[in-house]
Amino acid sequence: MTAVFAGNAQTDTANDYVNKFLTIPAFRINTAPDSSFYGNEQLKKNAPFMIMFFSPDCDHCQKQTKELLAYKNELKNIQIIMVSALPYNDSKNFYNEYGLASMPNVKLGTDPSYKLRQIYRLQPMPAMYVYDKNGTLAKAFVGNISVPSILDAVK
Repeated sequence: MTAVFAGNAQTDTANDYVNKFLTIPAFRINTAPDSSFYGNEQLKKNAPFMIMFFSPDCDHCQKQTKELLAYKNELKNIQIIMVSALPYNDSKNFYNEYGLASMPNVKLGTDPSYKLRQIYRLQPMPAMYVYDKNGTLAKAFVGNISVPSILDAVK
């Protein structure tokens, strides 16, 4: 899968757009199952990170989540943030339905300010942005991707 970066030429150059997420941007999401907030300042230092934008009602996103669960042991050292634009209850139901509590490295929730969606300018889902242990963007994926490709990105 190839990374796709779409920009708005009227407000940013392509470089300005991409520079907004070359390093992990500030974020604060409302997480399942307890509605607590989790932000970038809580990420473990010197550990890889992946942000996955998804929609609970998206078939491709459901398939990608099943793939993540199938590789939960291999992914245990990658901090994974799953962010949905749908209401919190939809995210919470998705979290419970897929048993994501079995992956303590996953934080799933909503971005109530829509800040992340504005930074990344998302349309197709799932979209995944993988950051290395230094917090630098290693690879961006749009659509379903194999977990070995994600693991390769953080080597």
